[in-house]
Amino acid sequence: MSIPSPAAAVSLLAHIGKVPVEEWLPFLVPMLALYLYGRRKTKARREALEQLPSRSDQLDPIAVDAVMARWQSSGHTLSREHLALLFPPGPDERSAGELADQLREDRPAVEGLLRDLERQGYLELDEHDDFDGPHATLTAKGHDLLDQTERALIEAQGTALPTRGTGKDRQGLGAGPTC
Repeated sequence: MSIPSPAAAVSLLAHIGKVPVEEWLPFLVPMLALYLYGRRKTKARREALEQLPSRSDQLDPIAVDAVMARWQSSGHTLSREHLALLFPPGPDERSAGELADQLREDRPAVEGLLRDLERQGYLELDEHDDFDGPHATLTAKGHDLLDQTERALIEAQGTALPTRGTGKDRQGLGAGPTC
């Protein structure tokens, strides 16, 4: 048995598989940073959404007006009735029957609103053979609308998404009052 030289041991550590460390390491650090940033931002948004009322009919008129203003400024021509369907978590992957039960509305009215959203390109309806009615799947345009709705609701409820941390984090950086 021969003992490998120190140079041979280093070359084994410098490769993972057949890829040299020098080639993949510069890509790993930014990807890891982006993952951690996205995870923190998603957690903050999820926590802010949990602060909202459980149903859209419990919203105050100021929040409803904020959503309508956001929709109009973005070029969306939807009515207040659509807000009930787009209230978080939205209609994605849910049937008309499930949405009607949640909203405490009759199913034909909910199906009418869903078909209206489908005509405008916000979702696609898949007809199923079950008794719950068509199932909604949001399109990219629908996901954008749901995102705008969530942001407007969060801002209107006074639970705006943190951009760089809490006030406690910023106090030591000169942004807040100092003692």
